[in-house]
Amino acid sequence: MFDDMPGFIWMDGQLMPWKDARIHIMTHALHYGSSVFEGVRSYRGKIFKGMEHCERLHASANMLAIKVPYTPFELLKAMELVLSKGQYQNAYIRMLVWCGSKVMTVSNRDIDIHVAIGMWERPLNYPRAYYEEGLKLKVASWRRPDPKSAPVASKAAGLYMISSMSKVDAEINGFNDALMLDLQGRIAEATSSNVFFVIDDILYTPPPECFLNGITRNTVIDLARSIGIGVKESPLTLVDLEKATEGFLTGTAIEILPIGSIEDRPFSWKFKPGPVTQKIRNAFLQMIETF
Repeated sequence: MFDDMPGFIWMDGQLMPWKDARIHIMTHALHYGSSVFEGVRSYRGKIFKGMEHCERLHASANMLAIKVPYTPFELLKAMELVLSKGQYQNAYIRMLVWCGSKVMTVSNRDIDIHVAIGMWERPLNYPRAYYEEGLKLKVASWRRPDPKSAPVASKAAGLYMISSMSKVDAEINGFNDALMLDLQGRIAEATSSNVFFVIDDILYTPPPECFLNGITRNTVIDLARSIGIGVKESPLTLVDLEKATEGFLTGTAIEILPIGSIEDRPFSWKFKPGPVTQKIRNAFLQMIETF
């Protein structure tokens, strides 16, 4: 139960027991989706790419006309405080900014802004089959919105309604996740992670035109190039995947997980990670062991 866990939450500048961090039922964000968030990881008691996440939180909030009352540096220090207080090692950290209950109209102008940081111990413990056989993806019926109709570059909570519906539908039908397309029918991402494919030994990933440009995504691109793997950010269709031999997802929560199949189409490396995927995953694991 996430409403009553041990530990502390940093909320609006002070630490409080986890169960005491509450909001009112008339909170604007609950009615109108006026909130943004970040998922961050710590390894061995150190925050991984913490400043990048804090800066992106600010950028996300700005797109929703929400002014964060703490600087990225202050947010980073608050994360470090909670991490130290709870003595977490491999924590998953959630930063949240939301509009409060001062105003109950569609507009969030002149409203009260709140910030909270919570975390819990969450080492990666996915089943071995996820790495040996890969994830099974279903093509989602819902599509990522047009960038002119939503703040797609923001990690806005409201945008995840589409992800939630698509993920539930995939799970009900026996899949692990859903592959989401854009309005033109091109590949975008999974429900909460970016996607990569290997075609002719080159790593391809869709350009972030209608979805969040992930921090892990950019880390993987840099890592791949540093170990001699070519990377192309290029629009992809489901037809293009007929030439793909490997695929994987990236994200802060999942790190790097291989894709085993999309709908009824398995990749040629089924039953073991592909060589390119394995090289990149090994490089990523080395990075988080030494940062």
